[in-house]
Amino acid sequence: MLSDTVFTLLVAVILLVSQCYSFPPDSTGDYDLRTAGQGAERTTGTTTTTTTITTTKTTTTTTITTTKTTTKTTTTTRTTTTTTTPAPEVDREWEDLVLAGPTVVNYLSLFMVLASRKDQNVTAPAQYTVKYLSNIQSLRSILIRISAEMRITFELASDDLIRTQISMEQIPDHIKAGLVLIQSAPNDLLAKLLPYTLRNVDRAANEGSSITKPTLQRLMTLGLWFDELVTLLNSTLAAAAVADKNHAEETAAYAGDIKKQWNLLIRLFQKFSDRADLTQTSVSQNFIDLIDKAQKSNELSTQAQRKTQLDKLIPVAIAIDQSSFLLDMMSRTYNEISKDHMATQITTSNNYLKAANESTRAKYQRQLWQNTLEQSIKVARLAQDRQNKFAETSPDRQTMYSAYAQSVQAT
Repeated sequence: MLSDTVFTLLVAVILLVSQCYSFPPDSTGDYDLRTAGQGAERTTGTTTTTTTITTTKTTTTTTITTTKTTTKTTTTTRTTTTTTTPAPEVDREWEDLVLAGPTVVNYLSLFMVLASRKDQNVTAPAQYTVKYLSNIQSLRSILIRISAEMRITFELASDDLIRTQISMEQIPDHIKAGLVLIQSAPNDLLAKLLPYTLRNVDRAANEGSSITKPTLQRLMTLGLWFDELVTLLNSTLAAAAVADKNHAEETAAYAGDIKKQWNLLIRLFQKFSDRADLTQTSVSQNFIDLIDKAQKSNELSTQAQRKTQLDKLIPVAIAIDQSSFLLDMMSRTYNEISKDHMATQITTSNNYLKAANESTRAKYQRQLWQNTLEQSIKVARLAQDRQNKFAETSPDRQTMYSAYAQSVQAT
């Protein structure tokens, strides 16, 4: 029994050392890990692996829900926004949204094939101030600039998602280390190492959440460019001469199609951000706060107390592991798709503006529509395969975490 205890403690120390965030040696004192201004409600369905988590975030803007809480003579008003995120195993919308990446690149290339026929002066509506697009006298110049911004956005998004993956990978390791400590560590060692472990999981969750915000903002900003382009081209269509009407209609239609696909891509990255926020909130409020409360109440001292706390923590740990693993998987899949079907294509898209005759344009159009179809099939199959493999991990995850409630020790 003693050797088993030493072994499990050694495993915990290895996890702590290998995944730490370089906290100074003297930083293991009191540490308030609570997150102010946030609330979370967690409900579990008919099985322990189906978990839906609803997060409630405090905001300073006007929102849909106002809750008043009165205690004796004091009334406090809190304004909240409620966002419901599906349980990981049923959160399959991303499989459709991820198709928008390759599609929007192909649509932009098709737009450039059309623009190669002739350049076009873009007409702004009366009393409209152009905010995002410059040199509206040349549609080709606008498309070249959009292509460059899109390429930069894709590159930065991939870099940020790699960092998100790193954070999401660390969360389950830190949680497992904490559970091992609660399961087997002597009381004095538990008091020293558990706060350190909680800091690490808190840091990983916070970093994963914060990393997703700049990427989402960049996509939303470029989305405003497409909104403005649609506005300008619709105005141009309205003012076009009869001879230019067909060409103006096609350009306006392409701009509208690109805008729709880009909005789907924004929704995908909003889903990434929501999943990261959900994971962070659950780590903070459903895992760290529970342990923090138990420590402060001296409820981790005996074998029975630890068993009780582990029974509470294990379902939470499973839900957090699922959520972080899902975001890790979605991020990896997107980056593979971006590398194979988006990065190179957007870099060479400007070449389509050089099409010199109608036969070349027709060839380019056939190629691009064929690419759109083939890539959509490949991407859909890849996303479905990844989601199915993710679902297959649930039974093993349940078995693995349940083992932490066995052989509980306290000395």
